[in-house]
Amino acid sequence: MIKTLVLLFSGFEEIEALAPVDLLRRAGAQVVTAAVGPSLSVRGRSGVEIKADVLFDEVKTSDFDAAVLPGGPGTDALLSNSDVIEFFSRHNKNGKLVAGICAAPVVLKAAGALKGRKCTAHTSRVSELENCTEAEPVVRDANLITSRGAGTALEFGLALVEYLFCQEKAKNVACSICFMK
Repeated sequence: MIKTLVLLFSGFEEIEALAPVDLLRRAGAQVVTAAVGPSLSVRGRSGVEIKADVLFDEVKTSDFDAAVLPGGPGTDALLSNSDVIEFFSRHNKNGKLVAGICAAPVVLKAAGALKGRKCTAHTSRVSELENCTEAEPVVRDANLITSRGAGTALEFGLALVEYLFCQEKAKNVACSICFMK
């Protein structure tokens, strides 16, 4: 079974985290939500409180097929979290899927995952990243997938499904939710 980690942290963007979780689970992936901090309960940027499956500290040395990072105003605090940076760096170096949406690519940059690769990000963060485009809602480059923001969360989640499973599975999931492009 494909095993994916989605990181939750104070101030994460709820849509950017939960849309991919939902779509990946519909596709058949085992998705683990992991909370950064001392509590399983994490409050997102819009005040929605989510209960994570595990604490990040419990799984930070584990390996996953994919590591997914939502954006949101809490993203900058992750830049000083060496465990988060090391986790994404290790997964990238091992050729596992690393993915970030909105402001999250700045964390992936700190983890070394953007070096020499194309990406996209929220308009407010594009200038901080090399090879970053605003022309596409989702950009895939090798084992890296990035996306623009909350409005592209479904496309981002479906890109993760396609990468981890196949195009047909992504089409089936998209059809099941009446997603029209």
